[in-house]
Amino acid sequence: MPKTTLTYFPLKALGEHLRLLLAYGGEDFEDVRLDREQFMLIKSTTPFGQLPVLEMNGRKLAQSTALARYLGRKYGIAGANADEDLEIDQHVDFVHDIRSKAGTVQYEDHEEVREKKHAELSKNFYPVALEKLDAIIKKNNGHLALGKLTWGDFLFAGVIDYVKHMMRMDDLYTKYPSFKQLRDTVYGLPKVKEFSQKCPPCDF
Repeated sequence: MPKTTLTYFPLKALGEHLRLLLAYGGEDFEDVRLDREQFMLIKSTTPFGQLPVLEMNGRKLAQSTALARYLGRKYGIAGANADEDLEIDQHVDFVHDIRSKAGTVQYEDHEEVREKKHAELSKNFYPVALEKLDAIIKKNNGHLALGKLTWGDFLFAGVIDYVKHMMRMDDLYTKYPSFKQLRDTVYGLPKVKEFSQKCPPCDF
């Protein structure tokens, strides 16, 4: 029995990067994917009433970015010092800024408000933010930070399809080839590729 279990929904969203990091690290882990009804049965046993939850050696751990940072350090793909850690964190937080803005549309219940938010973001936020993100990746030789592979690349690769869906940008990878290149770089890593080829399909 694996000592490590990752529990999340059958989505990429905020759990995929952890799956990819665990695969990259050669971790023997159980990839548990729950539907909403199954999650409600265990919600009270999770640290903060939400997923993902990573259980390692009997400890239940949560918060997807904190877990990614931890795994990055564990597998040697974090910063070498505080300044390098800051650069990774800064760029990861920027990715989350874009995701959060898109999420205000995706999870808005009222159609009229939802469409107004989408139009506003599409006009005034997405173009500027995506250009900045594109420039960051190009400056870093196809990576999110430090010009090399870090845990931030895994977070980007795991979440970008989800962000693309929420922004309603089917042409995202055509407009910004660097995004697809970085995504494909992570998914092309041997252990990650082997893991992802065996996984059940999930779009977002």
